[in-house]
Amino acid sequence: MNYINTTTSNILLQKTIKKKIHFSGVGVHSGRAVSMSIEPAECDTGIVFERTDLKNNNFIKAVIDNVIDSRLCTKIANSSGNFVATIEHLMAALSALGIDNAIVKINSSELPALDGSSNEYVKKILVSGIKALNKRKKIFKILKKVKVKSGDRFISITPSTTLSINISINYPDTIIGLSEYFYTHTQDNFINDLSKARTYTLYEEIEKMRTSGLAIGGNLNNAIVVDKYKILNPEGLRLEKEFVKHKALDCIGDFYLLGMQLVGNIDCFAPGHNLNQQLIREILKNKNNYSIEDIIPENNNDKFLDLIDNNNASTNITCVA
Repeated sequence: MNYINTTTSNILLQKTIKKKIHFSGVGVHSGRAVSMSIEPAECDTGIVFERTDLKNNNFIKAVIDNVIDSRLCTKIANSSGNFVATIEHLMAALSALGIDNAIVKINSSELPALDGSSNEYVKKILVSGIKALNKRKKIFKILKKVKVKSGDRFISITPSTTLSINISINYPDTIIGLSEYFYTHTQDNFINDLSKARTYTLYEEIEKMRTSGLAIGGNLNNAIVVDKYKILNPEGLRLEKEFVKHKALDCIGDFYLLGMQLVGNIDCFAPGHNLNQQLIREILKNKNNYSIEDIIPENNNDKFLDLIDNNNASTNITCVA
């Protein structure tokens, strides 16, 4: 079946930002100072990173085929091997605000950690404003159940009319313990419930990470640090269930490597970047697992339409056999 809108004005259009936005800080893993801007882009550009510190072969598109590493962050590279890392918090913000196209100019190999969440990205994008472009927006809709697992960790997806995540994590003998959360992906839900959730680590893991060349720039300003039953950050947690909410935020960022909004119901235990990306690759192995559509084929998903259409235009959709 094909689905069409009954009026041209109600077609859901691709979006970009209205004006350039600047960010600066240090990379949480590299520890290097970084300056970055997000700039408007034309239809079908996607999310593209431009390494301004490199003269040649310096464009890297944020798509699943370009992922080269998933250890504690998502790292993408182009065919020349030039890479950019820790893109997931920005990607989650772009997904939540319905930004399909943007050029991210950066003078280093890692995005700034900021406060370890998506909060600053969201705030500045909203201040910049969001612009509709003259081309239809596409969604990636799941048609069949797909599952991947690693030991007792797993992530599965089934057909749905929204993107939802039923997620749980378990850190026995720590203050985190077993934590469960159900999230439906909309602009309001992301802004209010997920965007401020910070990345976290166990204190006992820090030395091991730094020996491996990771978390060099990590500190209490850009991560929650847990020492067994104590949170070392003086201000404590920002949100109830902040740990599991940050895992959900990472999922949203990784799923946006599809280059469009994912529509399906996620169920997962202890997901991570590698497992998230394994799921995407497994889905893409079989074209019977999904369909790519111009618009949402239901007319009663107002909250999800808010996610993919920032103008909140009402939609009248007709099903055509």
